[in-house]
Amino acid sequence: KNQLISNGIEITRPCVDATITVGAEGALVANRREITIQLLDADGKDIDYVEEVDLVLFLDAGRLAYVVTGGSTGIAAGTDGALQTIVAKKVFRATSEADGDIDLLYTDTGTEVMFLGVKLPNGRYVMSDALTNA
Repeated sequence: KNQLISNGIEITRPCVDATITVGAEGALVANRREITIQLLDADGKDIDYVEEVDLVLFLDAGRLAYVVTGGSTGIAAGTDGALQTIVAKKVFRATSEADGDIDLLYTDTGTEVMFLGVKLPNGRYVMSDALTNA
């Protein structure tokens, strides 16, 4: 693993990257998109432990503004990982499965433009493609 350990205490986390896959709108349920986040180490491999990350919805991929509403229903936990809401439909804390997977469901009956930012433990953000529904 790519981590530093001092006196038996882990002082860096190997989770330094992520991929975000945004499914097509309405593929399984109307107005819903499935989102898969895979947390990665510095070698681009799936991490092999549970990790927490922050999730934030922005109006643009540059993170210059936060979303206004966050969708009609917003983000919910899928089958892998856990999700805790910090600010309704806008800011979340997610916990991955032991293989670094986080599955989410995003529902919006409107057309608000938004991007999901995953804030990694090292402070780096990875941004999704637009979540805007038609």
